[in-house]
Amino acid sequence: MSELYLVTPPLLRADAFVPVLEKRLAHYQPAALLLRLADGVPAVTAKAIIGQISPLVQHKGIALMLEDAPDLAVQTGCDGVHLSPSYVTASVREVRRQIGDELQLGVAVGTSRDVAMRAGEEGADYICFAPDADDAPDASQTVQALAQWWCMMMELPAVALARTPEEAAALVGIDVDFVMPAASWWDDPALWSI
Repeated sequence: MSELYLVTPPLLRADAFVPVLEKRLAHYQPAALLLRLADGVPAVTAKAIIGQISPLVQHKGIALMLEDAPDLAVQTGCDGVHLSPSYVTASVREVRRQIGDELQLGVAVGTSRDVAMRAGEEGADYICFAPDADDAPDASQTVQALAQWWCMMMELPAVALARTPEEAAALVGIDVDFVMPAASWWDDPALWSI
């Protein structure tokens, strides 16, 4: 059975987002929330954002994942780190050493089977498939096919990005481990049957 894995918009501050999050969490129970910070957010502000969001999420047993900030995730008590394709590091193994074995480590791999397998070998706890380009006409079918193959062949959990409610329904239909809906989910989650 597929579980819901939410991702925030890139945040510069948490004040406007917290009421939206509280409203959604009153009705939905995701397995995890990926917190994305806007580019260039100072460390002090980032810690304040995490401090506002983490109690709302972790108190409900929802894993709080932080995107591309291993040091900050460790310092602030997040449950793990999610590496985007743009994160620059020597290897997933290096980040695993940095955060230890207690924190979860997810790796976004685009639509690359090879990158997914390498991430698993280097210590990822899950991999995330997502379309390489928003305008690619067959991107959602590529993600669905990869996620289905992965879930049949591998034990490591898979997250798959859905850009529309229809894509989410297709991913639930193939029983992917986690469905990550696009930002439009926050506007009207009732449209998404996850």
